[in-house]
Amino acid sequence: MNLVLCLTEQCNLRCSYCYYKDSQSDRATVMDDSTMEAAIRLCLERTLFFKQQYMNITFFGGEPLLRKEAIYKGVDLAKAMVAEAMDRGAASEDFVLRFAINTNGTLLDEKMLDYCEKERFRMYISVDGPAYQHNISRRTVGDAGSFESMYKHLPRLSKMNTVALCTVTREHVPHLAEAVKWIHQQGFNNMTTSIDFDGKWTGEDFDKLALEYQKMAMYWLECRKAGNKFFLGTIQDKIKLRLQDLRFRQYSCHVYNGAMGVSTNGNIFPCTRFITSKENAPYVQGNVFTGFDEAECNKIRDFLDYDKQECEGCAIKHRCVAHECACTSFYTTGTIEGVSAEVCTHERMLTEICDEIVCKIDNDDIK
Repeated sequence: MNLVLCLTEQCNLRCSYCYYKDSQSDRATVMDDSTMEAAIRLCLERTLFFKQQYMNITFFGGEPLLRKEAIYKGVDLAKAMVAEAMDRGAASEDFVLRFAINTNGTLLDEKMLDYCEKERFRMYISVDGPAYQHNISRRTVGDAGSFESMYKHLPRLSKMNTVALCTVTREHVPHLAEAVKWIHQQGFNNMTTSIDFDGKWTGEDFDKLALEYQKMAMYWLECRKAGNKFFLGTIQDKIKLRLQDLRFRQYSCHVYNGAMGVSTNGNIFPCTRFITSKENAPYVQGNVFTGFDEAECNKIRDFLDYDKQECEGCAIKHRCVAHECACTSFYTTGTIEGVSAEVCTHERMLTEICDEIVCKIDNDDIK
């Protein structure tokens, strides 16, 4: 189970593509200690209920490093709860507890990096490429570029358990493959790109993006053939789904029994992009103080069991996030049942590019 704790809706950046700019528009609320403790306890109970042997806690925001002390406290609480569960026999001795942080990297310091290294955190760093790419959208509250305050930490982060997350707007497209190569050259061997689906992508935009994806795919292939196990999720995931005959919902979508997102007010959501402290938010699964609303949870579970009517007959539907990913469906259409034409176009294009290089690889290239 992955517990995503929104420690704060506050953020020191104002990224143009932030998917929380509406749902967390006030950027004011923070999670108090009692809410965090209740969330960790409930997630552990849920994890054991599903007979899972692994719990990961991701500290999220906003920008979670605005709440460093809460991170320290959350780790201590989780360790104590798991130890207690082991002592009473509720959790086995091989139960695994892990931690992660999603951060823009600008508030990192040596103390926090030392701590994350000691606790073996999985780090997720937002980086869109060199300064001319990164500063396009990742701006401070005062509208300055954020590259320099993030970049100084990259050498150390690249030596830790870090995933680079690169967001792509239409403005980023002309130099996307160049940016991916630059990020890899900084020492990051695990990264992915994600598109800012804002409803304004044109056919011409997708044609330009296709050229960049082709360059990325060939660069990834060259790296793998040279023995460099560079993981580029954008390309590799699509190929793996085909070669291993996997379905995205089974491989990567963890709503219902694999993820628990908690907002600052303790409301529970099925995954990351749903999280908000606003009243009457859609897809609330319960609250950490009152428990899960199983009827609402079952609506999410049902999503995993049906195919969308709009996608009937589509050969790639089980590899397509428009059909398979609840988060993507929600943030592009406002509902988990919706299908974005923009996302559909993107997925068809990306899948075709990835399928063109399948004949050039073997299973060792996707491990």
